Amino acid sequence: MNLVNYLRENKTQHLEDAVRFTAEGREDDATLSKIRANVFDIFMQTGDKTDKVFWHLQTKWKEAKKLAKAHGDDTAVTIEQIKLDVLAEIETRVRRHG
Repeated sequence: MNLVNYLRENKTQHLEDAVRFTAEGREDDATLSKIRANVFDIFMQTGDKTDKVFWHLQTKWKEAKKLAKAHGDDTAVTIEQIKLDVLAEIETRVRRHG
């Protein structure tokens, strides 16, 4: 599977999960799935799959997480960590398969 298909399929799956979770009354899980889908979407929109993009997004989200921690915002800390985790998943995929 090429990278674009991988990104698109994962985004779609997370959005479908969000719909299902909402229907089941699992709003927190739905929100987390939407966040995951958004990371795939952000990465697809960059058009650039270089180390520079990974570094930029990681730096941005690590800083946001650090600020959230400093302000005691556990929700924002969780959101930023999810974004970092999904980005690491994408980075692993890119490094393995290009």
